[in-house]
Formats: sequence, structure tokens, C-alpha cells
Amino acid sequence: MNKVSIIVLTYNQEKFIEKNLQGIFMQKVNFSVELIISDDCSTDQTVTVINEYIKNKPSHIEIKLISHKKNLGSTPNFFNALQKCTGKYLAFCEGDDYWTDENKLQIQYDFLERNQDYSMCFHQVKNISSNPLLNDSIFAKVEDKDYSPFEIFRHWIVHTTSVFMNAEVLKNTAVKILFRHPELLYFDTFLYMACSLNGKIWGSGLTMSAYLRHEEGLSNGINYKRDLRHNHLDEIIAETYGGKVKEYANWQIFSRSRIAFLNLLKQGKFSLAFQHLKWILKKKGNLRIYLIKKYA
Repeated sequence: MNKVSIIVLTYNQEKFIEKNLQGIFMQKVNFSVELIISDDCSTDQTVTVINEYIKNKPSHIEIKLISHKKNLGSTPNFFNALQKCTGKYLAFCEGDDYWTDENKLQIQYDFLERNQDYSMCFHQVKNISSNPLLNDSIFAKVEDKDYSPFEIFRHWIVHTTSVFMNAEVLKNTAVKILFRHPELLYFDTFLYMACSLNGKIWGSGLTMSAYLRHEEGLSNGINYKRDLRHNHLDEIIAETYGGKVKEYANWQIFSRSRIAFLNLLKQGKFSLAFQHLKWILKKKGNLRIYLIKKYA
């Protein structure tokens, strides 16, 4: 049987990492698993918790624990872990998230083995939060159907915990572009879109993992400095894919920076406002389209 490589990225997640590993160790599979845990120089007891828990790992799981001596950052840590993978397929589960269905990996493995014209599949994910209005809600509605890279980019419906993909994707031209940009804040959506260059992408309405939403999360809250990095990512995506993806990416950049610019002016943060103004001016050529076009 083919091997599956699982990547777990961790940083100061001593409170969450054991539940993450429980979800991986409980998987019922008929193939071998390579678990790559890449800790980005945690300053808490994350690595200690990991070392203690993996003493009782299942026999079919080979573990590679990487403990960086200095903090690389989320994207470089991910890139580094990808270089260690030797499996035919890849799956991901960040250290504060976890899998909830013991058959998740086998279901996705069987799908890609049976359907060689697909390069990736993903599924629905539930939110876990201290906010009762958000807890147990769905991260994004996923239907049983094929998804285009435009749909993935436009709606941000693919959560990292749900992805199962063919490792051959790492060799395509889009991923090579991605690897040239370790400064990017987000890497995941770009990677999932890149799967479309190798085959079709299947979504499943099964809910098989949980996304822990908390204050320490990378994507939590309004952050106008982070939005500048998001603009950088969207521009790379626009130039890589062109067409509808490019049009929507440019609209996103313009809209995001317009909102940020106006709010920052009100707050008297003129230096940061000017940085967003530069993005507005860069995209002003399509101003008429942006003002009349609406995206859901």
C-alpha cells in the first residue's frame, strides 16, 4: 500500500497538541503513515507534551519530530516540513486543530486511489469556540461535488484539516512559484488551488475535523498590517492564475485597502494608511469595474 504523509505544524500549543495527536492516532487505516511534526521553536511545553504522548504511538505510524532552534514563521515552517515528506499522499492538521472521524484518512485515501483523475479532496469542518453562537457551527458549507480553483479562492471554503492531496502537486509550476515566497502570510489556499493543475478537486459534505477558533489564531481579528501581506498574496495568485481569479483577486486587493485606508485615516494612522493608498492607486485602472461589480 502507498504511504500517507501527515504534517502537523506547532507553535506554543501545549494546551491543544495532545488532542491533535489523539485524532491522528485513532485513524483506522490499511496503509502506512509518516507523521511529520514540525515545532517552530515553541517557548512553552509543546515539545515535552509531544515527546511524552508519542511514546505510545500506533505501530503503523513513523514519526519525524522536528524542533527548530529558532522561530522560522508559519510559512517557512510549512515549506520545511513539506521537504521531509516521502508519502504518495499528503494530509495536514495544525497543532490546535484535530480530526473527529476515525475513518477520515481511509475515506479520502480510497477516493483518490479509485479516482486517478483527481489530485485532491477535502470535506466539511466544524468550528470549536468558547463563543456559544459559533461553537459547533460549520466553517464553510461544502457540497459533494467538484470545485474549481476560482471557487476555492473566492469563498475560502477549504480548511487545512480537511485536505488530502497527491504529493505530485508539489512538483507543478504554481507550487514552485509558491516556494519562492516564504514571506507570505498564508500558503494554504494557494496550495489547494495549485492542485487543479494536476487533476480535479472533490469536496465532501462529511464533517470529519474541527477548527479551534481562539484568540491566538493566526487569522483572528482585524489587522491592517496583516492585510498588506494578504494583498501581496492575492497579487501573486492573480498573476499565477489569470482570468476570473485575477479579476477577483484585484477586486479583493482594492476593496480591502479602500476599507483599511478610510478606517486608518479616522484613527490618525497616516503612515499605514499611505501603504494601503499605494495598493488602491496600483489597482485604480479597474476602478469602474470594482464599483459596479458585486461579488457574493
